[in-house]
Amino acid sequence: MYWKQWLQTLLTLVVLLGVLELLLPSGELARFSKLVLGLSLMLAVLQPLVLLFSPEMLGVDLTWSGEYAPDLQLKAERLQIAAARPLLEQNEASLTVQLEEALADLDGVENVQVQLLEGVSGEEQVQIYLEPFNAELRLEAARLAAALLNLPVRYIAVLPWTE
Repeated sequence: MYWKQWLQTLLTLVVLLGVLELLLPSGELARFSKLVLGLSLMLAVLQPLVLLFSPEMLGVDLTWSGEYAPDLQLKAERLQIAAARPLLEQNEASLTVQLEEALADLDGVENVQVQLLEGVSGEEQVQIYLEPFNAELRLEAARLAAALLNLPVRYIAVLPWTE
C-alpha cells in the first residue's frame, strides 16, 4: 500500500517539476531553481530509505501475527535452546563454575550452587540454589543466568539453599 502511494507521489512530483521547469525564466535564476527542484526530487526518491532508518521503525512489531504469536515465541525459544545446547554439553563443569562465580558477585548472596540438568523434553534446565533466598534475589539470579547462558528465563529454576 505504501509503495503505491510513494510511486504516485513520485510521478506527480516529476510531472509538476517538468511543468515548473518549462515556466522558469532562463538565466542564473533558472540554474538555481533547477538545483532546488532536483534536490526535492531526490528527497522524494530517498523517502523510503529515510523511513526505513527512522528510530520508530527499529522496533519489531508482531501484531500482524495475531493468533500465531505464541507459536512464534515457542519456536524462537526452541531455536535458542538448540543453539545453547552444545555449549552446555561441552563445557558443563567450567560453565557451572563461571556461573557460580558470577552469581556470587550479586549483592547479598552468601552461598550459591549451580546444576545443569537434562530436561524432560530433552531441553537443558538449570537449577540454582541460593542462600539467602528471597524474591528479589531469585529474580535477579534467574535473569543473570538466562543472559549468561542465552536461555529463556523459564528454563532456570532458582531454589532455596539446602545443606
